[in-house]
Amino acid sequence: MNITFQVSLYPIAQKEFKPPIDNFIKELKDDGINVTVHETSTIGTGDSSRIFDSLKKAYESAAKLGDAVMVLTVVNGAPTKKELDKLNG
Repeated sequence: MNITFQVSLYPIAQKEFKPPIDNFIKELKDDGINVTVHETSTIGTGDSSRIFDSLKKAYESAAKLGDAVMVLTVVNGAPTKKELDKLNG
């Protein structure tokens, strides 16, 4: 099943919070997951099995650097670019 997801990683009580986030995003990209990074979240699309496997791997890698919260939203019927443009128009 093809899905769209939005994910945010929040390192907890870590002096350096950027390395876990950067590593998390790199892991997704290295797995070939199509993502776009925004200021507060990362959005991507693809096959649900592949994405969930990659998110699990990326989260576990980030958690090795310290405690972290991952917030995930998943949809299997996201609006098209044309529909979004109309809504935002």
